Amino acid sequence: MDIVQTFDEDTYVYLDVQNLSIDHSLTIPEIEKCKDLIFSPNNLQQIYFKDKCDSKTIEVIKSLLAISDYIDDSKIEKYILIDLNQEEKEKILSDVYENPSTWQLPYELDDDRFALTDVPTYRTMNLFISKLLNKELSCIEQIMRIYDGIKIMDFESNDNHDLLTEIIMKKKTNSYGMNKLFSYILNVLGYSTFMGVTDKGDFITLVDVKDEKYNVDGIYVFDPSMDNLSKEDYSKESVRRINYNFFGNTLDSLNRVTYGERLSGILAIVSIDDRDFSIEKIDNIRDSRMLKEKERFLNAFNMNYRELYDRIHSTKRIDVDTIISIVDVLYKDKKENYDYVLKENFLSRKKELFNKNTQEELEETIKEENNKNRNS
Repeated sequence: MDIVQTFDEDTYVYLDVQNLSIDHSLTIPEIEKCKDLIFSPNNLQQIYFKDKCDSKTIEVIKSLLAISDYIDDSKIEKYILIDLNQEEKEKILSDVYENPSTWQLPYELDDDRFALTDVPTYRTMNLFISKLLNKELSCIEQIMRIYDGIKIMDFESNDNHDLLTEIIMKKKTNSYGMNKLFSYILNVLGYSTFMGVTDKGDFITLVDVKDEKYNVDGIYVFDPSMDNLSKEDYSKESVRRINYNFFGNTLDSLNRVTYGERLSGILAIVSIDDRDFSIEKIDNIRDSRMLKEKERFLNAFNMNYRELYDRIHSTKRIDVDTIISIVDVLYKDKKENYDYVLKENFLSRKKELFNKNTQEELEETIKEENNKNRNS
């Protein structure tokens, strides 16, 4: 524990104390020292909880702040800089705070840097995620549910890399944001993921999936941004779900469906068909940026490169009938039966099917399919 302080022994007043840093679980004497500070005149402005500090210590300090006559809690920023487990996060989010906006929590750790947000915003983000989760779903069913919850956001084409909290609040983002949010939610659930990029700056997400129900086993490629349909063009959510062209792809097939784009960075090396040549390329990387990306890639899946290469190249694409089966499980109560349209779109891989001028044609196809089902 570190108190940057000047203490006047005569008046028992802490002078010029602005920061309190707590880096471990406090002992009884240390709690008493904190109590002396919080229950005395001071100029405390920030409190940092970091390193080996725990949730019990946070609760103790929170309780002391609430009953102090010398501190205006609304003017003190509290920063929780420790990697909380899910249970600890839920406990903190469910607690009652006098000034919740002054409590900053970490929700993302990227390249050893925390992204922070206040308790009310974190609660909003947590609610968004929790609505997408269903413990009764199989792995790939759950992944599709998350995928759909992200791909129906509004797509905006810009170079901004908004924070995840901003994306959720705005319900609008670009290729990076959709893939980042997709990857983040899957990481929360314990999936191994890695975000890659094409030579045109579009992002994709690799996910390690094993689902015995559908015989899905491998490292698959997803891109919710490429399956996004404009809300202005397709206001009905059921129609906007139809696109699954970039759900459960493989690296081997990706270059054939990205309309001229090619993978870049580490994924360009991994996608090489010649295993020995790919290994030689990866072993001879000298560029510092590529070395860092290689380290992230290997750490993401906790495998050595040869194991990763073999698993990626042995992965079989998720076929359309499996996708339709998953869709039927997720949307049993759907009013429109759009399996036929989904299959036609998936097999043709034509973006033109979803141009604005085909809106009437698309809806007519759905009506025809409904009539077929009613008459059969």
